[in-house]
Amino acid sequence: MDNDARSDQEVQEAARRLFEGVVPERSDDLKALWNQYQPRFNLLTDVGPEGLFVMGAGLYREVVFNHRALRAFWLASFIAWEGYLKVHEVATEGEANFDRFNDMIDVFWEMLTEEDPLDVGMPEGVSEPGAYPDREKYPQERAAAELATFATGWAFLHEIRHLKHQQDGTSATSDAPARDQHKEELSCDEYATTFILDGVDQYAKNQGVNTDKVKQKRELGVYFAMFAMTLIGAGQWDASGSHPAMQARIDAAIQQMGGSGTKVSDAIAHAAFASLWFRWPDAPGPFLVKDR
Repeated sequence: MDNDARSDQEVQEAARRLFEGVVPERSDDLKALWNQYQPRFNLLTDVGPEGLFVMGAGLYREVVFNHRALRAFWLASFIAWEGYLKVHEVATEGEANFDRFNDMIDVFWEMLTEEDPLDVGMPEGVSEPGAYPDREKYPQERAAAELATFATGWAFLHEIRHLKHQQDGTSATSDAPARDQHKEELSCDEYATTFILDGVDQYAKNQGVNTDKVKQKRELGVYFAMFAMTLIGAGQWDASGSHPAMQARIDAAIQQMGGSGTKVSDAIAHAAFASLWFRWPDAPGPFLVKDR
C-alpha cells in the first residue's frame, strides 16, 4: 500500500458520514456492519504504486481510494445529467448543442491522467465534490450533485462487499477462473444496489415524503454509478479476466432494480447513456436490442 496513505480518524468519519447521508434509515445496519467487518478507509496519493485511479478493497478490511476517484464519480454524474438534458432537448426541440457535454468529457479525461487531478479545474457550473449548489437558484446542478453522492456511496458499498467476501471465505482469488471473478463482481454490484434501495419505504415514511420520488432518486444514483464506470473505462467495455463486460453489469443492475424502461429513472438514465452515442456509438447502456 502507498506509504503516504491516510487512514486517520478524519478519513474514517468522512466515510461513515457518506454512508449515513446516502442511507440514513439504515444506521443500525451500518453500525452492525462496522462492528462485524471493521472496514478501514485509506486515502492514497493520486500518483503511486497502485496507479492513477484507485478504488478497491483487500487485505480483509482495507478500502483504498484517492481524490482522483472521488472527483471522477462526482464529475461523471454532472456529465450524465448534462447528457440527459441534451438528449431531452433533442427529443423536444429537434436539436441540441453538445459542445459543453464534450468539453466536460475532455476535462474528465484530463483529470484522470494529470499527475495532480486538483490542478484540473471543474467545468463551469460543476461544484467541487461535497459542495451542493443552492436548490432554488441552481436546481439542475443541485440534482447532479445529489446523484453524485449516491453514485459515490454505491461505489464504496461495492468495495465493502468485497471485504465481506474475503472475511466470509467466499472471495474469488486473483488466479481464479474468470467466471468466478465475474460472479463476485456482480454480487458486489448487487449488494451495493440493494443496500441503497431496500430502505426506501422506511426513509419515505420517516421523512413523510413520496416513496416513488425517493426510489427514483436512488435508482438514478445507481445508474449514474454505472455511467461513471462506463466513462472511466471508455473504450474498454468488454469482459476481462477479472471483470464482466460493462453491458452485463448494467443489465444486471436493471434487473435488480426491476427496470421496465417506463419508470422516470429508467427514462432519464436511458437519455444520459444515449448521449454517449454522440461520442462513442458502441457505448453500453440500459438499452433494449431494438433500441440499437
